[in-house]
Amino acid sequence: MAAHQSAKNVKWVEGLRGIASVMVIMTHVARAFDFALFFPRDKPDVPPRFWQLPIIRVPAQGRIGVPIFAFLTGFVCALKPLKLGRNRHQQGEALMAVAKSAFRRPPRLVLPAAIATFISFCLTAIGGYETAHFCDSFWVRFDAPGMEPTFRRELTRLFRSLLTTWTSTDNAYDRHQWAMRPLLVGAFQVYILLAATMGMRLKYRMVVHVLLMAYWWLNRQANTETFGSLVSLGTLLADLSLHRPTQNFIASNHRILSLVIAPLLILSGLFLGSYPQEHEDWSRWSLGLQQTFVNMDPPTPGASRGSFLVPEGTDARRRFSSVAIQFCAVAVFISPVLREFLSNRYFLWLGRHSFAVYLVHGTILRTVGMWIAYGLTPRFEQHEDGSYEEFLHIRSDTSKNVAILVFVVLTYSAAWAWMRWVDTACARATQWLESKVFQAEDDEEAEETEKGFGGGLIDKHGKDYQRMASIADSGVEAIPEGPYPSAVPFQNHRRSVSQATFKSLGTPLRTGSMDHGGRPP
Repeated sequence: MAAHQSAKNVKWVEGLRGIASVMVIMTHVARAFDFALFFPRDKPDVPPRFWQLPIIRVPAQGRIGVPIFAFLTGFVCALKPLKLGRNRHQQGEALMAVAKSAFRRPPRLVLPAAIATFISFCLTAIGGYETAHFCDSFWVRFDAPGMEPTFRRELTRLFRSLLTTWTSTDNAYDRHQWAMRPLLVGAFQVYILLAATMGMRLKYRMVVHVLLMAYWWLNRQANTETFGSLVSLGTLLADLSLHRPTQNFIASNHRILSLVIAPLLILSGLFLGSYPQEHEDWSRWSLGLQQTFVNMDPPTPGASRGSFLVPEGTDARRRFSSVAIQFCAVAVFISPVLREFLSNRYFLWLGRHSFAVYLVHGTILRTVGMWIAYGLTPRFEQHEDGSYEEFLHIRSDTSKNVAILVFVVLTYSAAWAWMRWVDTACARATQWLESKVFQAEDDEEAEETEKGFGGGLIDKHGKDYQRMASIADSGVEAIPEGPYPSAVPFQNHRRSVSQATFKSLGTPLRTGSMDHGGRPP
């Protein structure tokens, strides 16, 4: 595969986003109906189930969907500005692309999230979460909002949730939106980085990427390994995807990279990402990870010294998941085969609906899913002494399986409708705001002419010259001969443009009183 063809294939980004949304669905189904899948086995003295084995347990165990979104945030937000900024004549356009992307990002996240919160508020007001509020799944109960005593207090909680989603990540109506604020902050981390390093040489910008990754990894604050280090990795790989020597190396060694290096990275990363949520001492493999990376020869029982992968005082589970995504992201980047696989039309469809799936799945699971599994009307079992069960229990395995099936089908159907109408309306609103805030190029020229700074023959030819020069520069980049383009066509073209401009400046000026080309006195 040629280097330029490999670099142009960025559809894999959408496919990877689709896989992330599927992972979110699977892990939340496991949390709701079979929380024991988060352990290495059900009990210390029983063999593990199939979905509890290392690597195989990763989709159900979760903790990798949001890290994938963080990595893709860094990659996508940086790709277009970096592509423009590689041409020194287009660095102004690159900075304008950064400005417009930074402007679009908040409304494109805030508006859909607010609509999803309002829908959940309406369901809460009519008692739609009552079954979920009393079910025997702690995770579902914790995420299901209870009804306030009065509608006024319910309305107050709605406005408070719309605000705290973006201040403290807390949303009483949809707790799955906790990741929205860190993802928005991560996007602006990319924008600031691009604005500060756009004029740097590539090798020095690479140093900045690596230093940022190291900083966030060594930072012991919460979620820095998820939303800091992975965002920086995304910007690093976006820069390398535009680096022709790197793409030439991948293209010339694609067999060993795709068949050997990439599988090793994926298997190693997924094994590390299999670190269980609880009871890591119940299996030998999880205990080995715990003793190797979390508690390295502790001087006293229970003391943790940590390691480079899991520094002392950090969340070991999120650290292992972050390492897994970093390994897998690098594997996809160096493997043209994996990129083509992720560019499958089914993965692309999942990717296009991933954001909608993330917004609607929690509400559907805690309403329709719980109604089918536990019953629409809560019925508590009564004991012989006349007392009642504290929580509801699943009626049968059949009802649970039907609930899962209906939940998945309804979630993706709702996501399709969301993308067709809700997301389209939000995109149009954002586009309208952008058209009002940012000035078009024609409007800028008209304003300059009106102020007396624009217009005139020399200004016209100067702009024509700049436009032709930019066209020539873009034409040079398209020449596939060798790792670097030849400058001869560009020089000849610029020389011809300069001569044409000079000749046009020497043409006699014509006025209304001079019909034969004579110069005015």
